[in-house]
Amino acid sequence: MLPEPDHAPTHISNAVRLTAALVPARYLPGADLAADLATAHGPAARTRVLLTAVARLRLAPLYVSTVLGVGLALDHLAGPRTRATIVAAHSTNVANLAQHRIWTLFTSVFVLGEPIGPLTVLPLLLLTGAAELLWGWRRLAEVFLLTHVIASCLVYTVLQEGLRRQWFGPAVVHAADVGTSYGAHAVAAALACSLPARARRVVVPAVLVLVLLPFADARTFTSLGHLLSTLIGLLAGWQLRHRPLAGRLRRPGTLRADRPVVYAFDTAGRAREALVTVLHLGEQRLIRLDDAVVAWSDALGGRPGRPYRLHDLETRDLGVADGALAGAAWGVVIGTLAGWPAFGLAAGAVTAAAVAGVHDAGLSDASIEQAIQSVPAGHAVLVLLTRPADRPRLSHALEGSGAVRLPATA
Repeated sequence: MLPEPDHAPTHISNAVRLTAALVPARYLPGADLAADLATAHGPAARTRVLLTAVARLRLAPLYVSTVLGVGLALDHLAGPRTRATIVAAHSTNVANLAQHRIWTLFTSVFVLGEPIGPLTVLPLLLLTGAAELLWGWRRLAEVFLLTHVIASCLVYTVLQEGLRRQWFGPAVVHAADVGTSYGAHAVAAALACSLPARARRVVVPAVLVLVLLPFADARTFTSLGHLLSTLIGLLAGWQLRHRPLAGRLRRPGTLRADRPVVYAFDTAGRAREALVTVLHLGEQRLIRLDDAVVAWSDALGGRPGRPYRLHDLETRDLGVADGALAGAAWGVVIGTLAGWPAFGLAAGAVTAAAVAGVHDAGLSDASIEQAIQSVPAGHAVLVLLTRPADRPRLSHALEGSGAVRLPATA
């Protein structure tokens, strides 16, 4: 029997169950908004849902307003020479980064090289606003700003190597490289990965074609930056769906203070649906979720010492490939600060991959294996690391999903 809920409102579990029904096997960031729109009857109700969601936007309007203000000041208050000087001072070009003017990696995202206009501001607001609605402002900031920084460092690495090998002329050293395009391309690509599977199969290839064609035609450093930003955005979107808890800070001593809570299911499909439900509870900040793992087993015909094969779906722990990509990204940034971006990229990839291979973040493999051993082969478990105060809410949200809470173990 599941424990009786003590402070979990009924409407929360109903909304989350509907979200899980819409996307039964895969977590999609922002699926709660899709569920609210699906249950709204008529255009007026859907408009109210959208307006309520838009009223919660914070980062997107603030960022676009800042870009608009800076652009209007450069267009109307600064002369052509002053404008050119400001743009050059905040460009992420070879001249600035070679002189360790690292602030340009951040200030360049607020400066536009061309005069500002409605066709510049409105698409940016719609794009970043949609991303904030689906992901929240923290994820928007991570995807937009980090991609802009990483792509700028990668372009600098390529240009530096190209100048050494005389692939480019000396004019590229002082070329202006400012604007919002790197971050915007990354957000658009990550949004494409946040779509349901049927739409994703069409939109993701289209996004790739839109950046591959200009790069194949012109092969400028700008088109290269757009291509790199799009690829990073696709990786970020994949990460948001498959490792939604990766990279989040955890309270000190979480594993020591809070024992995992385990729910058993008769099929892996039901456990995955329950995982979607729990992830959206965390997305709504209704619970504090530090880790979540679905695990199931199948028989191996009685192999001595290990009569089953363990499968798991982790939401926090990074694999070797994930670690290599993350390490390469941070390595090229740190390498740019030190003056050796290519070395930083390689060293970061190797180091992070090695650490990811031996480090077990979040729930330990031993605790997952212990949980799966407590249910018959073919069944599945959902192992969660949460605060004890959140567990009644979890049990209430998982009512009707076939979940059976197992007794606590050490």
